[in-house]
Amino acid sequence: MTVHTDTGPMDIDFGKLPTAIDTNNCPVSPGKSDSGGSDKSTLSYTDDFETLPSSGPTSHAHIIDLGEYPTSMKEERTLKLQDAIVTTLINVSLATLRSFVDPTINAFKAAFSTKDVQLIIWRKGLEVFIGTFEHHKSMKLYRFEHVAGFLIGYDGSWHLKVTASNAYSAPKWPDVWAGKFECHGGVAKMTIENEEMNMAKRASILASTVISGRYWELKTDIKMT
Repeated sequence: MTVHTDTGPMDIDFGKLPTAIDTNNCPVSPGKSDSGGSDKSTLSYTDDFETLPSSGPTSHAHIIDLGEYPTSMKEERTLKLQDAIVTTLINVSLATLRSFVDPTINAFKAAFSTKDVQLIIWRKGLEVFIGTFEHHKSMKLYRFEHVAGFLIGYDGSWHLKVTASNAYSAPKWPDVWAGKFECHGGVAKMTIENEEMNMAKRASILASTVISGRYWELKTDIKMT
């Protein structure tokens, strides 16, 4: 795995927020669903990072003990997305996670690449955007299978603000950060969750995708300012 670090300025429109997805003409997820809360009785965490203890509140981020993560239950287990994010970053390197949580680093952006589906973990200030996406070059579009936006509290708690699926955007990162997603019809239409439980379920699906995909083993490009 190769990690590239670029300390040059990021080309991001910081005046926009990743939580401002345009919901016009896009269906929202109907009804209630099972909660996406993390079940600490069946998940093991580590104390490998001093400021993210295993005993922290459920709203905080924890390092998942991958050695104790049962393979047979990966698809059924409910995960917290913030746990998947920090677990991914620490498995890239300890320095990578330190940079992500460092308040003196205003913007942190990590892209994990495969030939098909890619992962983006992006923090600006106290806001975090995460999504898995494909670059449809013939359509000149990014298609995000799952996206989520968080706000991190000063006490370390993570607050899920928005989730969506099958969201398309221009292949421009300022547009992605600004939440300029749109529907492109077809069988799988763009869906935006607006209820807490549905957002938690979408976030849990994305968390399972990230952990089972072991994105930290892929080529990683990191930019910080």
